[in-house]
Amino acid sequence: MPKQTKVYSPSPSRHSDFVVTQKARAAALEKAENERAQKRRDSDARINVNASKWRYSCSGE
Repeated sequence: MPKQTKVYSPSPSRHSDFVVTQKARAAALEKAENERAQKRRDSDARINVNASKWRYSCSGE
């Protein structure tokens, strides 16, 4: 026979700590995503869009 576990609702202080932790985690993830997006923009700005023109020129002329 399977054991039944009782589910206890968290106390108000534990729930508050959980909410604070979740908000801090969400803020940290958002900050990290913004930093990665900025790095992508900086990296994309350094790409030479004309570089492929000399690299893949047509030799049929």
